[in-house]
Amino acid sequence: MPRSPRVLIGIMSATSVVLLLAFAYLASFPGHDIMYDLPRFHFYVISPTLLALAVSAIVLGWTGIRLRDMNVLMLALAIFSLNGFFLIHALSTPGFIVNDQYHLAGVASQIALTTCAAWIFLSTLSSDQPFIRLLSKHRRRIVVGWVTLIVLLNVAALVNPDLSEFIPVDIEPLNYVMAAITVLLFIFAAVRYYQQFRVVQFPLHAAIVFGSMLLAITECFMISTMMWTLAWWLYHVVLAASALLLLYGIIAQYRSNVAVTQTVQQGDRQSSQGRLRISISGSMQELIAATETKDAYTAGHNYRVAMYGVQLAQAMKLDPELLLALARGGLIHDVGKIRTPGEILNKPGKLDANERLVIEQHPVAGYEMCKYIGFMSEELSVIRHHHEKWDGTGYPDKLKGTEISLPARILAIADVYDALTSRRSYREPWPQERALQVIVEGSGTHFDPDCVSAFVKLCERGELFVPEGSRA
Repeated sequence: MPRSPRVLIGIMSATSVVLLLAFAYLASFPGHDIMYDLPRFHFYVISPTLLALAVSAIVLGWTGIRLRDMNVLMLALAIFSLNGFFLIHALSTPGFIVNDQYHLAGVASQIALTTCAAWIFLSTLSSDQPFIRLLSKHRRRIVVGWVTLIVLLNVAALVNPDLSEFIPVDIEPLNYVMAAITVLLFIFAAVRYYQQFRVVQFPLHAAIVFGSMLLAITECFMISTMMWTLAWWLYHVVLAASALLLLYGIIAQYRSNVAVTQTVQQGDRQSSQGRLRISISGSMQELIAATETKDAYTAGHNYRVAMYGVQLAQAMKLDPELLLALARGGLIHDVGKIRTPGEILNKPGKLDANERLVIEQHPVAGYEMCKYIGFMSEELSVIRHHHEKWDGTGYPDKLKGTEISLPARILAIADVYDALTSRRSYREPWPQERALQVIVEGSGTHFDPDCVSAFVKLCERGELFVPEGSRA
């Protein structure tokens, strides 16, 4: 996928022009209404293809659940909706399972595109939206329920095709209203993802921008063509390309996942909780690398903080889901520093008041960035609140006590511990004993006393291991 916004716009514009010109030609040349009636191809080739794409979407949806990535999850549901409902369209090819049910095929096609557009639209919303938080809380049930619903609708539609008569979405003027809504949802999603792509330049975002525009074009083609004409076949080609493009976006985003399973094992040799696999995409790893390039004295800081936090969380027997959220949030907790001027990040010596205000905005910058790229509310709390203090004097929101999420309170200790035991431009690293003294002194003011107690015990038992990677 293109990694430059300008290149993406260029390729997308050129593709759209070519498709529109091709459609205009096919819809207007002499003999354009000749029927290319290929029911066997439609049934025996398109049906298995759609089924394979639908199954792939289910697998990717479960990956989104495992990785705690709402963008991937909702995009997978969008792809499954597209192919699952279009499967009804393919299976209802007249002369095979049902006879003369063109209405069923039309209804299924429109529902496929509209539900796909709805899921992609939902994926543009920030993770801190109440509705998205509700979806993330019940994500497993939603995936199972949505898959079950579409499977049952496939069966019901084929057993009793007349059920489609109760859904007249292919009859004027409702068909044009549905088409307009669908196109607007796709265009809105493309614009929102393009805005995010300009910031993060993730392949997933580029794929959604491109795929959404192709699906909007597909809707326009579908609503204005007759079945079995060349123009009608063209929209099938564009539809398949769109689905493959969205699938490729997910694969490209996560094919270079960074996993830190071994690191966690070294830090938890006596744990009975088993292996914990923490993964972030290669694209997010690039953001972390860009952040640490700006802040040369914190190279490896994100990983060490995440692993210290995981070890403390395991010692406190944190819930596995929260443990994973802490780890993922910890790995990117300082990503907002990418928007902090380098001269402030690397200033030797003490910051003045104005510089301090600037650097105190990095948790908010990281939060604003990550809430649109699939991270759930638990990870977002770690990113935004790891500099809050137990007594309410921290930043950016002046939260106090248990108003701060437990993962964020745990990571606050890990963050300070690593800062004290790492080399800085203005001092050498401190020994563990001196760093622990500072943390103990901050109990009840800077840090949660229970977290401090657990951390001290972890260190006293000699169970806090330095994660792999060289010190900055």
